[in-house]
Amino acid sequence: MDNLVFTCTDALDQPLTPSCSTDYGEQIVGIAFMKKGGTFTVASDYPTKAEFDVAIAAGEVSFYSGISNAHRVEQGATELSGDDTVTGGTERYDVQYRVEGRIKILDQNIARATEKLDRYTQVRMWFFTKGNYCFGGKDGYLVSPNFGEIIFEGKGQPPYIPYFCDYTAIGADYARYDADYDALTN
Repeated sequence: MDNLVFTCTDALDQPLTPSCSTDYGEQIVGIAFMKKGGTFTVASDYPTKAEFDVAIAAGEVSFYSGISNAHRVEQGATELSGDDTVTGGTERYDVQYRVEGRIKILDQNIARATEKLDRYTQVRMWFFTKGNYCFGGKDGYLVSPNFGEIIFEGKGQPPYIPYFCDYTAIGADYARYDADYDALTN
């Protein structure tokens, strides 16, 4: 993820209106984690499917699929207004986002892996949408993962592991498309 860098003399960006909206996908279907300070070699601003495959095989990145009800929502931001700003209007800083969902396809290996991952105070996270887009940039979002225990809601309801990860937005949040992201496996 790039930091937003600009100067007061820069011209305003001129966004081009696409003929059709980008189909990012309607849901998050995969998440990947790496220990903070891990070695994940990425050649460009975003990792490719092949780069993720190498990192997963080396044990640097852990990938989770079988996810349902997952989405990213805004949690809030630091806001200044009135006399605290030059214009008297509202200014927002440090916008907080949350990625949350449920791991529905699971076994005891996945349950144990989430228990261990839950013990880290900070890891790097990427998430993948159904439209084969990856969010998180080159370095991933810095998050503190929160995984629950396996939940059994009753007869006819499959068990699941709830999770959420909060992060502060810094700079641009561009997505990368790779047609092969949906073939990622651990």
